[in-house]
Amino acid sequence: MGFKISKVTAGHVHFLSQLSDIPKLNLMLRSAERVLIQMAEFEAKTFDELFEGTFSAHWQDLIHNRATLLIEKVKVRNSKLSATGAVASVVKKAIYEKIGSKNEPDGTIYPLYVYLKNDVVSLLLDTTGPTALSKRGYRLKASAAPLRETIAAGLIIVSNWDEQKLLVDPFCGSGTICIEAARMALGILNDKRTFAFQSWPIFADMKAKFHTFGGMREKKKMKKVAIGFDRDPSMVRIARENAMRAEIINNVEFDCKSFEELRKFDSVHVITNPPYGVRLKGVDKDLPKLAMLLDKFVHSRICILNPREDLEHILKIKASKKLKFQNSGIWTWYYIFEPK
Repeated sequence: MGFKISKVTAGHVHFLSQLSDIPKLNLMLRSAERVLIQMAEFEAKTFDELFEGTFSAHWQDLIHNRATLLIEKVKVRNSKLSATGAVASVVKKAIYEKIGSKNEPDGTIYPLYVYLKNDVVSLLLDTTGPTALSKRGYRLKASAAPLRETIAAGLIIVSNWDEQKLLVDPFCGSGTICIEAARMALGILNDKRTFAFQSWPIFADMKAKFHTFGGMREKKKMKKVAIGFDRDPSMVRIARENAMRAEIINNVEFDCKSFEELRKFDSVHVITNPPYGVRLKGVDKDLPKLAMLLDKFVHSRICILNPREDLEHILKIKASKKLKFQNSGIWTWYYIFEPK
């Protein structure tokens, strides 16, 4: 989206933007769970330091005095202040004092995340709300080991998919990769939901702009952009139902076929998350069959998500890019193989 990243920490990407960017970020981000505003970062080894550090932030610039603070999460690691309940209480007290809180709340909720690591406190306002951006609303059913929507979108983004090429997932499960690809290609936004910031008075003058922005992003007219295969007919049925709810059923196709039955494809873009034994018992015996990908998808970029560090050895080909990250708590590799 053109924002310059200033810092990356575990689970967080820090960047500079304007408050006026908040609506656009919530509407358009595909690989993020939430959009948080960092209000303060300071060292605190005592509750007095926690209170003073919290009080020093400019809370009154964003939060009005009839607001209700909701501490969504307090996460403490390797810090002297370890009692999460007490930390939350002190933070709320400091903020309420700073904004001159009235005892007449108007129902406006401000969700807050508190992180304490190595005695450094980070206080972040959550503009997204209780429902994370990964909850698109189309996936009511999923496979036994589903891929989160934001992870699927991230895999597509870093694979540098040319949207003019057909995207193929030979192990599609409930269809998340194909559906996210179609949403991306068609320019579909996260606009069929509400966000926490929409009720904040400071964003009142942006409401019209927010709705106009969402309404102007008309869905592009495109033909089929992705096709997924799975040997389980129940999964194929679920994938189609998910695609229907995502309103991209005419732009994706799901067929019930085992990997061995697939015809040859030429010059397509493959992104897949094959089942593996860490999450599904007894499937690693099929791992050597993945070598068939190179024969079935010729002149194609092939991207595979797998926890095996030796996948290149199994496929007998060197990846052009190899990324490591955590997927549902499991360290996983994302391999990108360029076409021969």
